[in-house]
Amino acid sequence: MLVLGVATSHAPTMLLPVEQWPPVYELLTDGVPQPMSAAAETPEANAAAKQRIDSGFATLRRVLTDARPDALVIIGDDQDEVFGPAFNPTLAVYCGAEVSGNTLPRLGGPADHRMALTCHDEFARHLAGELTRRGFDPAVMSELRPLSRPDDGIGHAFSRPAHTLGVADAGIPVVPVFLNAYHDPLPSGRRCYELGAAIREIADGRPERIAICASGGLSHDPLGPRAGWIDQRLDTWVLSCIREGRGEELTQLFTVDSDTLRGGTGEIRSWIAVAGAFAGRPGTVVDYIPLHHAVTGLGFAYWPPEA
Repeated sequence: MLVLGVATSHAPTMLLPVEQWPPVYELLTDGVPQPMSAAAETPEANAAAKQRIDSGFATLRRVLTDARPDALVIIGDDQDEVFGPAFNPTLAVYCGAEVSGNTLPRLGGPADHRMALTCHDEFARHLAGELTRRGFDPAVMSELRPLSRPDDGIGHAFSRPAHTLGVADAGIPVVPVFLNAYHDPLPSGRRCYELGAAIREIADGRPERIAICASGGLSHDPLGPRAGWIDQRLDTWVLSCIREGRGEELTQLFTVDSDTLRGGTGEIRSWIAVAGAFAGRPGTVVDYIPLHHAVTGLGFAYWPPEA
């Protein structure tokens, strides 16, 4: 049965000490002129933001621990890490027994924080089969052989939330579900919402206690033409839909093509999927931090189990 939903951004800045933020900010914005509001992010303001980030992660770790899941389904995207031009599925389920990956990028040197994860391969195979029976046709991966970055393992959309939520220390097996958010053709908001509803139906038919995590978002465009610019109106609307149990309204996103909805903002698809798994249920928005130094509107939310 499905016992919990969580959602979290996964910007690299969130994992780094404040003194390392400026060079990463410069790297991810890549010369794009920054909005005037970025000047307000003084060292003192950034230190306060870091405290809020750590507090947001702590809250999600607590609710995850309290839910006592037997497996955590992580819905995330791939940014030419495992996949690439040669093969880029809209949806894929990893069904292997274990996987590893880096939590931090190669910032002028070797990647750091390599972590190994145990996977719940039995539930993953069941999930892939049942999604296929429902017409989703996911690619099924029994082992990880990255095409684009062979040495880096699974992408950061999976390694970072697994690290920040403490799943390895808690002994929680994961089920990585790849949902395309960057590369054409892209799934609609409606399709993502339906995916979440299907995952809930499948989980509720199983004896295991299943939690689901949306990884990525909110508005951001790292290394793109809008790097460092944050669409606070969009982010607050998304979060209000979650807070008020109006998740189905999120299916309106991505019905038109827009530069604003491209780049990392497309990762909101994973949030839509988890909202679909808790259709009509209000979620708890833990915090929202529009942080230019993270080039991202950072969000934390969860959907508690039913009473």
